[in-house]
Parts: sequence; structure tokens; C-alpha cells
Amino acid sequence: MKYLAIDIGGTNLKYGYVSQDGHLLQHWTIPVPTNYNDLLQKITAIYLSSENILGVGISSPGIYDMKSNRITGSSALKYLIGRPLKADISWALNTTVAIENDGNCALLGEYWQGNCQYSRSSAIYVIGSAVGGSIQISGEILRGANNNAGELGYSLVDNLPTTDKYSSLGGKIGFNALLKKINQQGYKFENGKDLFLKSQTDRKLEKLIIDELKYLASSLITLQYVIDPEVILIGGGVSQNT
Repeated sequence: MKYLAIDIGGTNLKYGYVSQDGHLLQHWTIPVPTNYNDLLQKITAIYLSSENILGVGISSPGIYDMKSNRITGSSALKYLIGRPLKADISWALNTTVAIENDGNCALLGEYWQGNCQYSRSSAIYVIGSAVGGSIQISGEILRGANNNAGELGYSLVDNLPTTDKYSSLGGKIGFNALLKKINQQGYKFENGKDLFLKSQTDRKLEKLIIDELKYLASSLITLQYVIDPEVILIGGGVSQNT
């Protein structure tokens, strides 16, 4: 028996089988569907092609309200906002379904079996199409009064008094924003993987990336002085390029 784990990202949908003790058995990556109905159909098809599934766990971008069981905002996939994703999938699959914000999922996994086990406090930046994040204190996710706590990608990093996302951390170093900024310099990258691969031999490109990643350093310093966690983790695609 095993669980079906699904990670809904801004660019890709990743899914796989996870054992009862948390080990990833198999996994696959496909492009994320472009609308809500196609997403439901794809998840249903994945589930129906699987056997001996105990339940389904879903990691989703956006602020997830545990009371309404809906994504209420700040999602890389706008078609998810306001949708009863948990109810729709539970009805379609007729099985137990758990849904959580992607940053919270990443940190809970690291706290359970990863790089911040037993830490009294920790935080994570998840850098993908945008920037997600999460904070835990004494094993509990810090959610805040409006479920906004830990959304580190929305921290302002360029000292401009604006809520425009392009002056936020996610608007600077999320892959969508980073690719846009780099391509304005004459490059034609379509994904972060090719960008970082090319930067290994292109010094100009490497400097452009480092200049943007300084915003991450600024956010890290602020987080350390505000929360002072024992552990700060950096995950997502950028963590594979050091």
C-alpha cells in the first residue's frame, strides 16, 4: 500500500508514489494543465491508473484556507483561486485527500525526515516559477491571522513602498521574473535549467544572476533578525545550482 503525492507547480505537475514511512518510490513530471477542469481530469486519470492507494496528498501553490478548504490568493495558477479543489478531487476519486500550501509541504517534509528534523524553529524558501516559503515553530506551521505568514516571496526587497509583485522577492528571483529580466539583455532562455547551465560558462550571465540573487540574501538577513530560526533552508530549482 502507498500514497499518491501530487505537486502542482506553476510550470509542471509532479506526481509519484510514497510509502507509508515517507520514502519516494517512483515519480514523474508532466506539464501542468492550463485550466481547472483539465487539472481535475489529469489528477483523476493518474489516480485511476494507480493501484493500492491509501490516499492522496496534494501540494498546491497559493494561500490555502484550512477552514474553507479553498485557495484564497497568491497562487502561481490563477485558475485555482476560490476553487473547492479538495472537495472536487475527493468527490472525483472517492478517497481521502489532503491539500496544503506548497511551501508548507516542503517544510513539513524537511521537518519530518529532512534537513531540519528536531529543530525548534525553521524556515524555507522554495524558489520555482515564483517564490514560496514557510515557517515552523515547535513543529507547528506559523499561519498568521490571515494565512499569510511564511509567504516569504512577497517580502519587499528593493525599498520601494509598493505592493507591485515586481518589487517583491518573488518578482525578482522567481524563474518567471528572472528569465524575463535576463532575456531583456539579449538572451532567449525558456526555462531555469538552461539558464543556470549556460551560466557555468558565461561570466556575463553569471553576474546578472548573482546581481538578482542578492535580493535573496537581503531577505534572508531580514528573516534572521525578525524570526531568528535555528535553520533556514533553500529549496526548489535554484537550490540545485550552487
